[in-house]
Amino acid sequence: MYGLWVCAASIAGARRSLGVVRMLLLGDTHRNEAFTRKAFVRAKELGCAHIIQLGDFGYGWNWLQLNDTLAVCRFAASVSLMVDEFGIGFCFLDGNHENFDQLVNHPLGPDGRREVTPNVWHLPRGYRWEIDGVRFLVCGGATSVDRLARTPSVSWWAQEAVTQADVDACGDESTDVLLTHDAPMTPAFFENVSTTRYGIQADLDVLRNKLLLEQVLLATNPQITVHGHLHRHFVQDLGDGRRMIGLAHDRAALHRAALVVDTQASGLVEFLEKPASNQAKAGGS
Repeated sequence: MYGLWVCAASIAGARRSLGVVRMLLLGDTHRNEAFTRKAFVRAKELGCAHIIQLGDFGYGWNWLQLNDTLAVCRFAASVSLMVDEFGIGFCFLDGNHENFDQLVNHPLGPDGRREVTPNVWHLPRGYRWEIDGVRFLVCGGATSVDRLARTPSVSWWAQEAVTQADVDACGDESTDVLLTHDAPMTPAFFENVSTTRYGIQADLDVLRNKLLLEQVLLATNPQITVHGHLHRHFVQDLGDGRRMIGLAHDRAALHRAALVVDTQASGLVEFLEKPASNQAKAGGS
């Protein structure tokens, strides 16, 4: 489904062209509030209107009981307050560490997204939108290699894995930017599927997920693909000017876990600069 959205205000009020829009793409947050606040601060400094988080957001692991009948995800509530404080919109893909049973309880809105707390939006698999002529497509999901050691519907949810239905939902219409949680399989990218140290079933689960995402990649032919999940930053040349970019996670430096997409920048992507190291002043007493 297509949608033109403004996360920082009311989606219903978005009726004009957005023009140039800068957005910060962010790797796995794992419900880390301090790391997420750093991302909001940096997004504000860089003039970004939105943050899009690429899965393993951490939805639904801890709850705040507001009254006898109402509880909210603590982390999502904290992010909602950051949205209000910084005036920057926030959307997230699902990863393999979300409470899917609770996530899908939130209904999809008219534009195809689901609001989990005020102004914090989940982008379901196959969601598309366009800003300033740049087309975006998302497909979250991955497999937990340690799922056999996890408890179903407590620390692991079967809905985490990408399915053929998700691939079908993505369609075959071309896109400019593909955002995923897991890395699609590519001919030059075998290193992370050869073994997971969790046995052959885990290896096959990982391979199956990546091959399904490869179908999306090949069908939609994006200029850039950006994902999280692997917890490391890298750039892979896919040929013909196309790139796949991996983002690190909440335990890494922000310049490795985030980048900026500018709808009018050359190549769309701007990498964050590494902070200058503190140097001791030269000279003696």
